[in-house]
Amino acid sequence: MSPEEFIPIAEKKGMIMELGEIVFDKVCAFAQKEALKDRGIEYIEVNLSGIQCVHPDLPSQLQDIIKKYDITPRFINLEITETAFVESGEMLQENMLKLRQMGCSFSMDYFGTGYSNLSRMAEVVYDLVKLDKSLIWPCFDQENSGKNSKATAILENVIKLLLQLNVKIVAEGVETKEMATYLNNCGVTNLQGYYYSKPISEEAYLDFLATDQSYL
Repeated sequence: MSPEEFIPIAEKKGMIMELGEIVFDKVCAFAQKEALKDRGIEYIEVNLSGIQCVHPDLPSQLQDIIKKYDITPRFINLEITETAFVESGEMLQENMLKLRQMGCSFSMDYFGTGYSNLSRMAEVVYDLVKLDKSLIWPCFDQENSGKNSKATAILENVIKLLLQLNVKIVAEGVETKEMATYLNNCGVTNLQGYYYSKPISEEAYLDFLATDQSYL
């Protein structure tokens, strides 16, 4: 089941904080048990829902779990959707400040999904911005025989802007070698998508770490 389906239900039923706690606990437990940092993994990303972001208990909840598993806070990167950032008020920035003071870093997820507010990007420092596939896929519209010039112009200028802001960029939804090569040539060196792998189990991930060192 896609997170787009069950997260709104959990939020509506008032279960999202409990669900988020379970997920974060499992992530930290896995990281500690398998010594991911010692395997060369620099950080691990964990998504936060919009309601989690503005809950006053969020910083203490995450801090307790980090301490429980003796995880270095710098190993945790928290993903906040662009929509949550635009729609949230002071509580989001207060929570981000507390978590950043602990040592956690932040990513803006789904950048380019129609809620972009560039003026507000200057208010909060993000360590990483994830370009949504909706910005990328139109550039490879096969029905129009090659790249869409308007979509390409938008994407390339967004990339230039983000590079000027000195943030890391991850391109989502990369499904072909053509996409990967093009984005690399634009200066985006962190890519994710089915071209590399579909979601895999813990066991498959550990096998990958044990057998494929090309990611390092």
